[in-house]
Order: sequence, then structure tokens, then C-alpha cells
Amino acid sequence: MDDSIKETTTFAQLWNELTPTQRRFVVAMTEYPNKKESAEAIGIAPQTAYNWNGAVNEAVAFVRENVALATLGVITANAAKAAMVKSAGLDSDDERIAQAAATEIIDRILGRPTQRSEVTGKDGEPIFRLSWGDNADG
Repeated sequence: MDDSIKETTTFAQLWNELTPTQRRFVVAMTEYPNKKESAEAIGIAPQTAYNWNGAVNEAVAFVRENVALATLGVITANAAKAAMVKSAGLDSDDERIAQAAATEIIDRILGRPTQRSEVTGKDGEPIFRLSWGDNADG
């Protein structure tokens, strides 16, 4: 397995161990120079941040060194939750929401259908033809 995939998976597991407040703190540590200012920025007592275990410090270090991989780790950690939100849309009482959720899920699995647009001349012959979508011919 690729080292970056291992790191992302490890970070995703670490991220899942943190509380929502600890997660906010980790992100704040990318914006502020120290724990005191980061804690105050998210509305917690600085002493709280100083008392947290090594998992928070480990997450902060990872995010500071690997922003892109950390971002992917957060997405990986929340993918199942996001899928459940999309799936819940299928059960909406609002038909438009259910239809939109169904379309998006199908498009993600099967690919977007090819869309075509054609401009014709006075004689009805195509002048310009455009296709796009996951299944469009090159």
C-alpha cells in the first residue's frame, strides 16, 4: 500500500478519536501560533487545550506537516456519514429532494449520461456538435 494512503488512513482513524471540540482546536492550530490563541479563538479555556492527550498534539503535527493528506483524511473519516446524508435524501417527503438525491447517487455510480448540444445552419445541417459527461465520446 502507498505510504500516503497509509498515512491518510491513520490520520482518519486518529481524527475519528477526537471530539468535535478537539477537531475545531486542531484546525484552529493551523491558523494561530500557539495553543492559548487557538483555544481562545474557538471559545475554550486555554488550560483545556493544554490538558488534552497526545492524540490532539499528534493530529496538530500531522495537519501542519501534511495539509493535503489531512484534508483527505478528514474526508475519508466522514465519507460514510456523508453517504448516509445522501441516502436519507431518498426518503424525503419532498419529491424534488428525493429525485435530486437519486440522480446524484446514480450519476456517482454509473457516471453522468452524455449530454449533447448541436448548432445547425439554415439548411438544418450540423455546424457544431458538443458532447460532455462521463460517457461522452472523445
